[in-house]
Amino acid sequence: MIWLLLFINLLLLAAALYLLFVIARLFMNKEYRDCPPYLPSFGKEKRIIVSRVGEILKNSSKEMTILDPGCGTGTLLIGLAKKFPNHKFVGIEWGRPAYLAAKFNARNLKNVTVIQQDMFTYPFNEADIIVCFLMPPLMERLGNKIKTDGKKGLTIFSNSFEIPNMELNEKVETSRLFFIKDIYIYKL
Repeated sequence: MIWLLLFINLLLLAAALYLLFVIARLFMNKEYRDCPPYLPSFGKEKRIIVSRVGEILKNSSKEMTILDPGCGTGTLLIGLAKKFPNHKFVGIEWGRPAYLAAKFNARNLKNVTVIQQDMFTYPFNEADIIVCFLMPPLMERLGNKIKTDGKKGLTIFSNSFEIPNMELNEKVETSRLFFIKDIYIYKL
């Protein structure tokens, strides 16, 4: 019995040390210092994006590629991938815990690929649709990346935050009071 308690305490200590390591790594990474490593999309905004992307996928006769840079645990991609198995879904997540969760959540879906990588080093040129929920410090860089890598006809759905250096195509207001609100849609 005492060995079991010792073992459990050692596991808890290892987990706590790992979390401290991850948090320290985040604060040392100047690119992501101002952004949380994972903030889930939820609520009305997520439902609107799923609905709007679903309309595009339903009306498409060709296979489309949907990219989610900063996919977190992949809930948005996985929900869409289950409804539209004839399309390709790619999630990019740099944070290891969220990446592992997304990889696990997508394990039974052949049309979903989850990659642990910095989104700014991944080529966007194959994407037909980009869905994202990224914090403001990353939005200008994302816009630059889309302008250089994105192909003609690319549609971008941004949850809650505008891409400051891109021309807005449509704004869907959700009447929320806090910072998580509105959907911004862009087209190349």
